[in-house]
Amino acid sequence: MDNNSQNTGIYKSIAKYAKTYILWAAAAAAGTVLSSWLEVRKTDCLRRIVDSAQAGELSAVPRIFLIAALCVAGIMAAVYISAYAAGRFSTGMIRDIKRDSAERISKIPIDYMNSVRSGEMLSKMSSDADNVQFFMESDFIAMMEIPFTFIFYLVFLIRLNPSLLLASIISAPIFVAIGARFSIPFKIGSKKYMRYLGLVSNTVADMVGGIPIVKSYNIEDALAEKYDSGIDKATDMALGNDKIQYRGIFFFQLARHVPLTVCLIYGGLLCFNGSLTLGALVAFTSLISQLLSPIIRSSQMFFNFRTAAASAERLFSIINEPIEREGGIVSSELPSDVPAIEFSNVSFEYERGKPVLKNISLGIAKGEQIGFAGASGCGKSTLLGLVCGFYSPDSGSIKIGGIDINERELKSTRALISYVSQDTYLFPESIYDNIAMGKPGAARDEVVTAAKAAYAHDFITATENGYDSKVGERGCRLSGGQIQRIAIARAFLKNAPILLLDEATSALDVKAEAEVQKALDDLSRGRTVLVVAHRLSTIKNSDRIAVIDGGVIAECGKHDELMSLGGIYAKLNNTGGDPE
Repeated sequence: MDNNSQNTGIYKSIAKYAKTYILWAAAAAAGTVLSSWLEVRKTDCLRRIVDSAQAGELSAVPRIFLIAALCVAGIMAAVYISAYAAGRFSTGMIRDIKRDSAERISKIPIDYMNSVRSGEMLSKMSSDADNVQFFMESDFIAMMEIPFTFIFYLVFLIRLNPSLLLASIISAPIFVAIGARFSIPFKIGSKKYMRYLGLVSNTVADMVGGIPIVKSYNIEDALAEKYDSGIDKATDMALGNDKIQYRGIFFFQLARHVPLTVCLIYGGLLCFNGSLTLGALVAFTSLISQLLSPIIRSSQMFFNFRTAAASAERLFSIINEPIEREGGIVSSELPSDVPAIEFSNVSFEYERGKPVLKNISLGIAKGEQIGFAGASGCGKSTLLGLVCGFYSPDSGSIKIGGIDINERELKSTRALISYVSQDTYLFPESIYDNIAMGKPGAARDEVVTAAKAAYAHDFITATENGYDSKVGERGCRLSGGQIQRIAIARAFLKNAPILLLDEATSALDVKAEAEVQKALDDLSRGRTVLVVAHRLSTIKNSDRIAVIDGGVIAECGKHDELMSLGGIYAKLNNTGGDPE
């Protein structure tokens, strides 16, 4: 996509959010227009006061002072209204953008989420959103104001002396055009800077998320050095952008000061010749400076706009990202006369030309437990991801309850599934909140019953605040076994007919594994269960065991049958489960 098309898309996206608060934007613009008109009236009062004083006609001065005072009061009120309305406009718009971004993130396919770093995503949601908000709150409203301000001031100055106006401003467009040219490389540099800053933020995310590893391996200094190096490079990039910006601002400053100098010299000559009154020169000098002030403001606005445009492009890259499919058949039934889950010639690859699964065909009856064994990376967990709808097969089909998963509504499909993995994620809330996520709106008694079923109630009540105890970031205040039992309690509460267990006990010690396995055995009763195992002892009693090798089901049967074959499963069993 070329830059023009990309920019057009960004502007349309901003306009879509801005139109909701267009009345606040109009109020802000009206306030600035009113303040500009009152500024002209105040300047005219200044001219009349000076001319009256020079002519010795002081009787009219008090009335002119009163008008000027009213103009000042009006300007203050108009500026307040404009600032308040601009704040409501920008804050509301950014709130909607952030809300839609967060909602979009929850709907983005998991393969995209696996390809981005959390630090970069957070940078887009915070720094980039703040840049857009700053621009919309200040410069965007000013852009609406400047044409009116320019017209008001221009008309007044033409009335005072058109030849002085022409002589004063003739050089300004040249300097403005030169200064504006620097805004394009500034935008390019800003975009690179913000992208790099997002990468630097990933280092902080690593330091926080991996703090146990960071400390146990004494790599604090290495990560700090990596962060310092990144910040130094980011600072150099920022300084490079500043140099471009200051060069542009230099020419914008010339656009202001050269006309003002010409005004003083040429205006002074006109005064000596009697072609211009002193009051008119004072008013002209005052207003020509204010006429050119928007030019100086526009210099900064050019660069702020480029920064905001680069930030908006990054921010809207989230909102414009394709989401998971929506709609489809809504069904909560698993009929007994068809397989609960059926794989038919399913193939899948993460990278083109590197198949992970090839022509997998397997029917799983309602209430049956299937174990999956195989070497690391053979595709066992990928099968569970396909069942959850995290990925779509490249070929073949997956049916749940006799309905193709691609024809089912994703939420309806996932409502049938409870998923417990090795890497259980607990939110930094209370134990109660984490269990209750299995069934939003569940009564407290239901949560407690689920915890008891998962053999978690005793350790929960032994904590300081019981079910209201905070688990910390990713459950850091709990042991691995406790975290898994909370995850199992969550699955008990959901009470879904299909259970997916992805190496749910592989990271636990022997005692914790025994406790968790007991809870998993209870959870599995009466459900259709797919188990990915690292330790083959956990799937020994499964109704069937499918061995994945080379992306295909190489063996399938009961434990004793597979052992008697003396094939891949038997070798896995003899080596402890997962040869590398």
